[in-house]
Amino acid sequence: MDVKYILPFLESVKSVLEQYGVENIKRGQLAKKDIMHVNQDITAVVGVVGHIRGNIAYSMSEDTARRIVSAMMMGMPVEQLDEMGRSAIGEFANMVTGNASILFSNSGLEVDVTPPSIIFGKDMYFIISTVQTIKIDMETSLGKIEIYIGLEI
Repeated sequence: MDVKYILPFLESVKSVLEQYGVENIKRGQLAKKDIMHVNQDITAVVGVVGHIRGNIAYSMSEDTARRIVSAMMMGMPVEQLDEMGRSAIGEFANMVTGNASILFSNSGLEVDVTPPSIIFGKDMYFIISTVQTIKIDMETSLGKIEIYIGLEI
């Protein structure tokens, strides 16, 4: 997969997190996967359609998700991920993917996003797509976010 399809998502994750005061955002490991599968506590999946199509998944531990939700709520402590917390993670994924779609549009590729779906639960193994996928870890001061990019180009 060409890097021009990956960078908008990475730039958008960094940009959205920085809006909430998150620091020390670094790209971690990168891996190529034959299918898109996740096994973290919480995952938000957003579909993309248009000039490119596929799925983007943002997967993280429950602790990382709680810290992200807390940052989105201006530092309010989040003890557990209730319905509002899960909704906030969906909104986070929507913001990141929406920002990436703007970056694609600026380069001449029209992309639209679907509403996010949230997968929530411990000890799960969930196959989202059978499309070849790039998995990139983003290390942040709030914890690791695994980004899965599975596009049909």
